[in-house]
Amino acid sequence: MKKFNLIPVSIILGTSLLLGACGGSDSDPEMTMVSFAVADAPVDDAEEVVIAIDAIELVREGQDSIMLDVSDGDLSYAQVDLKQFQGGDSKIILDETELAPGVYQNLILHVLDDSDGDDFSYVTETENGIQVPMKQPSQKLKLGGFEVTAGGVQRFTIHFDLRTALVENKNGQRYNLKPHGVTIVDNETVSSLSGMVDENLFCALDENAGNFVYLYAGHGLTEEQLVDNYDATVAQIIALPANAVAPTNSTEVTMMEVDNEMVYSYAFGFISEGDYTVAYTCSGANDGEEQYDGRMIPNPSPQKHEVTLNNDVDSVQDFNEIVL
Repeated sequence: MKKFNLIPVSIILGTSLLLGACGGSDSDPEMTMVSFAVADAPVDDAEEVVIAIDAIELVREGQDSIMLDVSDGDLSYAQVDLKQFQGGDSKIILDETELAPGVYQNLILHVLDDSDGDDFSYVTETENGIQVPMKQPSQKLKLGGFEVTAGGVQRFTIHFDLRTALVENKNGQRYNLKPHGVTIVDNETVSSLSGMVDENLFCALDENAGNFVYLYAGHGLTEEQLVDNYDATVAQIIALPANAVAPTNSTEVTMMEVDNEMVYSYAFGFISEGDYTVAYTCSGANDGEEQYDGRMIPNPSPQKHEVTLNNDVDSVQDFNEIVL
């Protein structure tokens, strides 16, 4: 099915042609047409997470950096509410630009924030509707390397897991956006996972009651190894369990009405192919993005499953009250 190779025209931004890419028969056969899009895995308590990007910088060893302008119509930058592109949706910010094949050591997003004088990047909080500035130190988000292969069109998605990448500072006056939890994926090698969650699994008395699904790389993982979100570069207040495995993604269970009945579901998009363990917890609220919080995952036990994801199919794994 290759769901993520098709992106609705209505969410496509204007094309940037900094490198003179124009497609058609005049394209250099030794070059590859490359597109970059952005997508989001949800964060709990934000109504909007808006990021303004004015350039993509590509670093290749032994060569000068390549600067790609990002624009949206009459604007000289792209301003995207990441909350609008979840569960498999994405928004193109740079479309079909020619790049030389090879390994690029770093992709750097140049981010505009309130230091530029306008409301470029910000978070609108769900509880009070207050708009809080979002900053990125040095205004550069360094995301690591990727490889461009020869020929055809290659599409990449910059995937933000905001539950780990978005950090509120101590005085609550701004949010910081960190590269931890932001990945670059090749759309030809990604898959999706979604499913329904039985509401009989929900819990109400737990102070951290909240319905979440966590995704972990690998099979054969024990419940004791499955931990909540944390940043390995930050010193941990609570000691991690032995052989702890951090989630690659986590998402909140959402509610919607189908045929006059309320149903509950989750979805992960833009996940690299491979073996994973997916686990549900009813006590996943208040999971801090930096510190291990000791959340019980799965909860209730044994609500976890092993899945194998590939690019050819959109995988489905439900969580039912009885695990067979």
